[in-house]
Formats: sequence, C-alpha cells, structure tokens
Amino acid sequence: MKINAFAKFAWALLAYNILVILWGAFVRATGSGAGCGAHWPLCNGEVIPRGARIETLIEFSHRLSSGLLGILVLVLLIWALRSFRHNRAVRLAAIWTMIFVLAEAILGAGLVKFEWVAADDSMARVYTIAFHLVNTFLLLGANTLTAWFASGGRPFRLWNHGIVTVTLLAAIVSMLLLGASGAITA
Repeated sequence: MKINAFAKFAWALLAYNILVILWGAFVRATGSGAGCGAHWPLCNGEVIPRGARIETLIEFSHRLSSGLLGILVLVLLIWALRSFRHNRAVRLAAIWTMIFVLAEAILGAGLVKFEWVAADDSMARVYTIAFHLVNTFLLLGANTLTAWFASGGRPFRLWNHGIVTVTLLAAIVSMLLLGASGAITA
C-alpha cells in the first residue's frame, strides 16, 4: 500500500474518531450526557459554560471533540472530491463518512434535546441509543474504507463468494445486533 498525505490524514482521522467514540462512551458511563441540560448546540444556554460541574465539562468536551471531528470529516470529504476524481471508491467512502458523522450529530442532538439522557428509560431513548451505536459502527467502517482505498487498497466484492459471503454478512449483522442490544441494556 502507498501512503500519501491524504491517506495519512484519513488514518489519523480514524484514530481521532475512535478517541471521540471512547470519550462518548465515557460520557455515557459517567451519566454526564445531561451535563449541558436540554440545550444543543449550546451548553446550559451558553456557548462556553461558566462555573461548570464536572458532568458539564465532560459533556461539553465531548461536544467540542465531536464538532472538531465534523470539521475534519468535512476537510476529508472536500479533499477526497478534489484529489480523487478518478477513484470512485475513495470519494464514495468519504461521502458516506460525512453522512454518518452528520447522522451521529443529529442522533446525539436528539438525545439531548428530547432529554433522553441520564435516567430516562423511554422506548424512544432505547431506539435512539441503539441507532446511535449502529451508526457509530457504520461511521468507523466508512472512515476505515476511505483510508484503505486512499492507501491503495482495492475495492472488493461481497457477492458471488458462496459461504464466505454468507458468513461475512452474518457476522456483520450479528455484530450490529449485538452492539444495538448492548446499547439498549447498558
């Protein structure tokens, strides 16, 4: 594989994306999701919260890191569209990365705006959390494919490989279902 500047950026973005996701897991584990109240994109009605509690600082820092991720994914998308005019795989993967990062923001904002955080046990929260996690997996996949294709990785076909295709698809569906059910029970 050849590693050009774009590919290095895409791999670094994937690493940063994982850190943002881990920080999001920390937000959830500490119950800090309501740290900014029901305000989004503001935090407790302020651009930068003052006199904040630890929960507010945790949630606010996750919003900042997620916002930076969105900006970096936009850079990735523009760069891919300009530099890979003849590489459909890179462009398409970058487009999907942008779509999934926007979906993450919408799902996260919905959790906050509808107050489906902290102790809320509504079915709406259950489904939204599950979709949020499945979307996270899809975001990581799209980001990984962007980096892979930009590094010279070849597109692959899932179909017409018999049991390999069936096994791979079953594994992917199982992982998504396990992740979604884990998000529901957590």
